[in-house]
Amino acid sequence: MNKLSNWLSVADASDFLGISQATLWNLKNSNTFVAGLHWLYVTGKLKSKVLFNVEAIRKWQIEQTIEAENAPLNAAKKIASYQELGAL
Repeated sequence: MNKLSNWLSVADASDFLGISQATLWNLKNSNTFVAGLHWLYVTGKLKSKVLFNVEAIRKWQIEQTIEAENAPLNAAKKIASYQELGAL
């Protein structure tokens, strides 16, 4: 996939990424996706067609997956342990 083909319409991005169109719009509108990185206005102006950068969004999906998988371990590390102080 060349750099220009990374930018797809919402329908094509949805199919490519396995995310519903509604979810893509919600991630954009909630500012989870960064303008210019994950999405852009084709003309650079409000109300123009929006394209989504599937390469950047795929990286975001990977980062979110890693974070979700590591969440229990990271939470466990934050639990106070008195073992180092000689308690039980």
